[in-house]
Amino acid sequence: MSSILDTSTLYSTYASSIQNAKASSLQKSLENTGTDKEKDAEALMDACKGFEAYFVQKIIEQTKKSILDDEEEDGEYMKYFGDLMNEQYANLITESGGVGLAQQLYDSMKANYQL
Repeated sequence: MSSILDTSTLYSTYASSIQNAKASSLQKSLENTGTDKEKDAEALMDACKGFEAYFVQKIIEQTKKSILDDEEEDGEYMKYFGDLMNEQYANLITESGGVGLAQQLYDSMKANYQL
């Protein structure tokens, strides 16, 4: 029997709004370039690291989906807090040198912004 507040639907809506907010934040950080070249270079690198972390998080999530059996379910807490854990893993991977995607993006975009 379905309850009035379907928690999985609420969670899905919440998760997608968070992902949209992250994408918007990355886009705004790229658009806000000014005259301070050093500050802009830092902002560009932060945006590139943010994109790499987001990308790595999606890889982690898809990998977990492919590993888990259809019948095997995560616990109730993992349904709600698994995304936060994946996000932290992705941030740690990115900050420790990660995949190198952030640096490649930074180098290619640096020329466009003439930093």
